[in-house]
Amino acid sequence: MSGLHHNSAQMTVAIVSTNHLVRIGLEAALIGQQQMRLIGEAASAREAMTLVVREQPHVLIVERETNFDVRALIRTVKTSVPATRIILLTSAEDNSHSGGSVSCGIDGIVLTIQPAVVLLATISHVCGLPATTTVYQHSAQRRPGGAAETSGGDPPQCVSAQFSGAFLTGREEEIILLIGQALSNKDIAERLCISSITVRHHLTSIFGKLDVHNRQQLLLRAYEYGFLKLGTQH
Repeated sequence: MSGLHHNSAQMTVAIVSTNHLVRIGLEAALIGQQQMRLIGEAASAREAMTLVVREQPHVLIVERETNFDVRALIRTVKTSVPATRIILLTSAEDNSHSGGSVSCGIDGIVLTIQPAVVLLATISHVCGLPATTTVYQHSAQRRPGGAAETSGGDPPQCVSAQFSGAFLTGREEEIILLIGQALSNKDIAERLCISSITVRHHLTSIFGKLDVHNRQQLLLRAYEYGFLKLGTQH
């Protein structure tokens, strides 16, 4: 873990897995991330609890394919250190059995077949922190040669051509940007001077157009299309 930077503003992450190669892979995904720092690894439930109580990480990544009771570990972590967010790392085959896990304390689920950017986006999302510093503008507003125009400090209002292929309205694009800043429905309503009911209607439309079912999936889809990008915290 020598390649990880130490910064008090970073999100701290701990890993629980009995698989050494999985731990190495997760560590590799976090190396060089200015927003995140790996602070420890555990290969058993006992080691995990010792690590969590001592370090109190912002996020605990737990691999589902272990030889101990994952649900019991999650319940104990949530009781002892309730502020720690838990991400379940699971295979595609096991994902169908993981839906009910959220009710027992899991804050996010990442599949082992997904790329590292999905894990990074999920970490940022479950911490409730803004994960965007770069937003691509619509191709119609690009300068010759492909360089996107910027408007000083004003927030961009357009998305990449690929993302706009879903025929999002301007208001829907604004709402996605604000979700990327970890704002609640109420906060979004106040920012846009609309009602919370209207925000919910827009979200229903967005979810349908992008074929997602919740905010986490929406953020991951936005990262996938390049609409939102992970950036450093300021």
